[in-house]
Amino acid sequence: MSRSLARLAVFLPLYVAVSIPALSAEPKPAAPGDRVFGTDKVVQFHVTMSEKQFAALTPAGGGGFGPPGFGPPRQAPEGTHRNTFGVNFPWSQGDLEFDGQTFKDIGIRYKGNYTYMAAAQSLKKSMKFDIDRNVAGQKLDGLTMLNLHCGVSDPTKAREALSYAFFRAAGVPAPRTATLELTLTVPGKYDKEFVGVYTLTEQVNKGFLKMHFKDGSGMLLKPEGLQGGLAHFGSAWRAYENRYKPKDPPTDEQKKRLIDFTRLISSGTDEAFAKEIGSYLDVDAFLRFIAANALLSNMDSYLGFGHNYYLYLVPATNRFVFIPWDLDLSLATWPAAGMPEQLVELSIHHPHAGKNKLIDRIFAIKEHKERYLAIIKELAATSFTKQKLLEILDKIEASLKEPRAKEATAVAARKEGRGGGPGMVFGGGQFGQTMPPRRFIEKRTASVAAQLAGESKGFEPKLFGFGVGPPPVRPTN
Repeated sequence: MSRSLARLAVFLPLYVAVSIPALSAEPKPAAPGDRVFGTDKVVQFHVTMSEKQFAALTPAGGGGFGPPGFGPPRQAPEGTHRNTFGVNFPWSQGDLEFDGQTFKDIGIRYKGNYTYMAAAQSLKKSMKFDIDRNVAGQKLDGLTMLNLHCGVSDPTKAREALSYAFFRAAGVPAPRTATLELTLTVPGKYDKEFVGVYTLTEQVNKGFLKMHFKDGSGMLLKPEGLQGGLAHFGSAWRAYENRYKPKDPPTDEQKKRLIDFTRLISSGTDEAFAKEIGSYLDVDAFLRFIAANALLSNMDSYLGFGHNYYLYLVPATNRFVFIPWDLDLSLATWPAAGMPEQLVELSIHHPHAGKNKLIDRIFAIKEHKERYLAIIKELAATSFTKQKLLEILDKIEASLKEPRAKEATAVAARKEGRGGGPGMVFGGGQFGQTMPPRRFIEKRTASVAAQLAGESKGFEPKLFGFGVGPPPVRPTN
């Protein structure tokens, strides 16, 4: 045998052994929602409803600001969802077409608090689609629930997608988004009517939790109205249900875990708090969550009224984590905490409005405050740079260009008004408050850099627009 043949005889088996697994390796399976979501993706939904089904979407009254049904909220009727102002959104149903598939009898309802009132006179309202509500096991690309956010508070229609993208880049579990074009057919009323462009937003549910935490069986809470932090209401669980709003009935152990956690925050000694907080809360994840909110000047959140977030008790660790939600008033636009030119200078050292017991107690521990500032510095040098943010914004704006032109034409043809009835006035953005994303990126990145350099203290917010002083003045040299 020649030397060449001898070498071939030695190396050929090794080559085959190495190559065969590579050739036979299966591609990584797509995750649920991969066909639907993408920061620069545009998807089309077409919904068909009967006239009766379409009419059934409209709330019958009850709660809310002003007539009809003004007054203390009553118990929500069966088959409805009650918003913060006591408006009961009934579930209806219709057929959904997406990417050549038809999903029969999906659940459909309106959603929102301020956004619903602001869009009251428009065909385009925020909605929730429950894919398997009436057909067991029905899923759209592995998903059972989808949120269609109308962006009535955001003239740019880019805030939510940009803010969620940053949360994810910052290492915070956060929903995915896409740009959605919605058309509607109601025989005798609408024929493939272009309703508008939406931010399609992933639902925080068991599927989301399993994707991020490998287990969706933990206690998921959607707290509301807990301004000042996670409040303790004593030892009786009933007091927690209406404020912490568990998505599924919790176990006795889960109930006790929340009660003990809030007790530690509320009345634990400084020594006990410092020693035990890490056993109840994923502190590093919490600091990252606060840092991302602060950088985005997102005050309609845990930093302000104490809402628009989820709280999840992770089964593997028995610790709580925070998940962001409802970001249409991010980027320095929440009017109850200050004007845009103030909020774009939001203090990174005290980003919350007034007092928040959990944040204040965490920040009072030197190692945690130092870690928080280290996260701010890390993000300011990586995912919260002007270049990175503008790259994301460019993709979002490109995806929005054609859909927004279609929407403008459709709205003009319908001659729609805006506003929520008597006493409700809305300007170019909800409450007339807005800051273009490009201006926000320019000014916010500069403000954060100045604060990290010790050249500015930033703006310390208080609720209802009364902050501590005017926007800081920084040296110009």
